[in-house]
Amino acid sequence: MKTLTDELLGIKAVKFAVGDLVKTKASRDAYGMPWLGVVTTVTVLKSDSGETRNLYTVDWVDKEATKILWYDWFDEDLDLVQSGADC
Repeated sequence: MKTLTDELLGIKAVKFAVGDLVKTKASRDAYGMPWLGVVTTVTVLKSDSGETRNLYTVDWVDKEATKILWYDWFDEDLDLVQSGADC
């Protein structure tokens, strides 16, 4: 229940860690496949109103993705492929 309680209070636990392999939810390459990348930094952003968001910097595996996609992503933008701890 800790996760539900945190969500109700507006406290968001970090969803991804440095080293995690992630894929994009909405962005796709020319073949319709999601972009793959490795999380390089995790930053917790807090607004003046008290809202907390997790910001992830991702190093994309495909060189084309590094030219097209931005580096900063949020929880709702990414899916976990493999935890960095499992590599």
